[in-house]
Amino acid sequence: MDSTFTDQVAKLDVRSLMARVLRVARAETYDVRLPMKNWPSAEARPDGHLLAIELVVQRPEDVPANMPRAGDMLLKFTLPDGQQREQLIFLVGVPATKASWRWKAICPFSGEHVQILYFKYSLEQFVSRKVAGLKYRPTLSKTGYRHQDRMRLYLKELGAKNPDPFIPKQIWVTQERYEELLRLVMKEDIRWMSKALGIPAMDFYDEYEEVDVSARPEQLPLDYPQSSSMSFQDKQGTMQIKAKFKQKYGLPDGAITDAVAQACWLVFSKGIVAAN
Repeated sequence: MDSTFTDQVAKLDVRSLMARVLRVARAETYDVRLPMKNWPSAEARPDGHLLAIELVVQRPEDVPANMPRAGDMLLKFTLPDGQQREQLIFLVGVPATKASWRWKAICPFSGEHVQILYFKYSLEQFVSRKVAGLKYRPTLSKTGYRHQDRMRLYLKELGAKNPDPFIPKQIWVTQERYEELLRLVMKEDIRWMSKALGIPAMDFYDEYEEVDVSARPEQLPLDYPQSSSMSFQDKQGTMQIKAKFKQKYGLPDGAITDAVAQACWLVFSKGIVAAN
């Protein structure tokens, strides 16, 4: 099964390799042996993780210094089953300064010029990152590392280095504090992992605030528009609508008085009917 991220497979940095080789001496052919990390046959044989490279650099004298250079390298490596494999990679050098070139490899499948080649297990060859289907592992922001910093402080108080499934209780820690620290370590571990995976963190039951249903609702202030009346009584006891509401709703003069009189008549008539 092929890997997902670039740090899970063996890689060959062509630019660093060429810079190190060409710095030694001027020649046309070079023989290099590199120890590779994450190599599939590292345990098959003692030298199974070594990559043998036969490098050929074409630097003709009649070509101007500002022209690209060419080269090729023959890779020899061992597969996990012990079989030997060879792969030919072509190189292209673009002038970077007056005396140096920036070297890149040509992917044998896509033809793309890349600086780093990655080993794809299914193809058994070194290819570009896009052909290998690899992704860069996402890095945490400062907010993501904040959870790790908190977790380290809790682990330091517990006398542990890693958030293991079982952390023994130290003598200087009380049982109540010990259980609280274990919960805090678990929370911060879940939070930073959720941040790394790009998923929302879960809600913890001990941080849930219950709503007080018996609490009285907040009363409105006296100057709130909904708590003020639209009418008032003048010195003669007549109901009048306030000027700002009269101007806003456009009620004619005496409208509020007629409405009050009609309401009083309805109450009076209901009382007579109930008495009969």
